[in-house]
Amino acid sequence: MAGRPTAGPGHVTGAGQATLSRTGGGAGPDWGAYALLYTSRPLPGGGSEAVIGYCPPDADLLDPAWGLHQPRPYGPAGSAIRPLGDYVSASTPARAKSESPAVYSQRMALFLLRIATATRVNASSPHVIDLPWAAWTLATEQHVVLAVDPDHPHRGWAGHHQVRVGRLIALQPKQP
Repeated sequence: MAGRPTAGPGHVTGAGQATLSRTGGGAGPDWGAYALLYTSRPLPGGGSEAVIGYCPPDADLLDPAWGLHQPRPYGPAGSAIRPLGDYVSASTPARAKSESPAVYSQRMALFLLRIATATRVNASSPHVIDLPWAAWTLATEQHVVLAVDPDHPHRGWAGHHQVRVGRLIALQPKQP
């Protein structure tokens, strides 16, 4: 496992339950795969933030015993070298001329949040790694405050009011 980097501007650290999976490839055959980390953290004013980190599935900070470096049947092969935001943009409809940048950012964040929550729901799959506790550091690439549902202002989307996405730069699971 890699050592803990110095936290710099835009770096966020946290600890708690984390779910890891291998995803990607939907943008085309040359896009490769990503290892995704999904976790949540409380917000100071109430509510929660979904944290979605990514790295190549063969990254040194991932335990090879987890098998995320191995392609799955019908899944993407190789490691992605592009930012996750590029993959999301290529996997979803392009921004319409009438769509504001803020609405487009919401749509991209919700796309990733759907992938992440589906992973947590399917945590019993042999292709999903559920860590009861892990410390992590993320270099933030996107932070989106989700639009409030006027009918349910405190509920959030899948319980989240914000989504933070970035490159995973450290991961240390609790040792047994």
